[in-house]
Amino acid sequence: MKKELRFWLVRAILLSLTFSSCASARKESQLDPASEEFLSYTRYIITAEESKIFRELPESARPRFIEEFWERRDPDPQTIVNEFKEAYFARIEEANRLFRGARPGWLQDRGRAYVLFGPPNERQTNPMGGRSIDAYEDPRESLESRRVATGEKPTEVWVYYNLFSSLQRPHAVRLLFVDLHGTGDYTLTTDLDEVIPGGLHALINPDLVFTHEIYKEEAERSRLRVKRALFDFIWEFLKIKDKETGSNLSIRMAVPYRKIIFGGGEGRFEAKLELEIQVRDEADKLVWEKRETYGLDFSQSFIDRNKDGLWEKIIPVATPLRRGRYQAYLSLRNLTGDQWVEKLLSLKM
Repeated sequence: MKKELRFWLVRAILLSLTFSSCASARKESQLDPASEEFLSYTRYIITAEESKIFRELPESARPRFIEEFWERRDPDPQTIVNEFKEAYFARIEEANRLFRGARPGWLQDRGRAYVLFGPPNERQTNPMGGRSIDAYEDPRESLESRRVATGEKPTEVWVYYNLFSSLQRPHAVRLLFVDLHGTGDYTLTTDLDEVIPGGLHALINPDLVFTHEIYKEEAERSRLRVKRALFDFIWEFLKIKDKETGSNLSIRMAVPYRKIIFGGGEGRFEAKLELEIQVRDEADKLVWEKRETYGLDFSQSFIDRNKDGLWEKIIPVATPLRRGRYQAYLSLRNLTGDQWVEKLLSLKM
């Protein structure tokens, strides 16, 4: 019975990550101004995973995260200047200068494209409306989205010759922008499914990163650095009663094996995880705490079988919690791999 229960608990974690994301949304409104500004300015390059981790951090840990965020994207850490960061903010400033309208330029569709991909190789502006006629254009390449009626509204066509050349065969991309409301804020009307093959059509989605052309030669290596560097765990509050401990709340946490840096000798994977949990009430009074160290020791065959699996713990809060609001501080350190993540989570009983 216990094995069956454990199976379904692990399956639930693997199939659904919505529990922690809901709590992250609740924390969004509690971010300090500096954190809000960071998330705003990095909306085009921060991953969904990074955003989730950042929102769950205690305020004191956020400056360290911001510093490491830019370090992970530095194409040449040996130099004082972070070329990626400087290029990114330079493009934001340039987009604000180039594109005027009801919103700051970098937040408009043209601004997003400019920040992510840089200036186009060709830019055809039609301030009187309609789409310019290219005498050399092959009519067979006239896509449906480019044949939409734009009336007399101002339009722009941007052409990139080698977009995503580091990720696929060089491919010309044409983007059509239309000033639908006469405000100077142009809307991207191109159907990206038509012009960008291979699933890369989601390029404007701020959750996707490294499809832009900023230092594109570093794209794949940077993506792998970010993926490996992010140490995190999945969590869930379980409001279940445990007669043995008198608990009415348990905390479920699980760490993907692929996130853990292991040590050990040949054929062995070893790590030492140090867990700290504190639960405080609305008056910031410590209600319950726990500190424990777990030794992990796995064989090569175990890791091969469970490379996409989870190391999981369910920890009962060994004191009954009354109705009200609480905060749970969770800290997990990997002493073997010098990894550390903290979370400050809201809890309502």
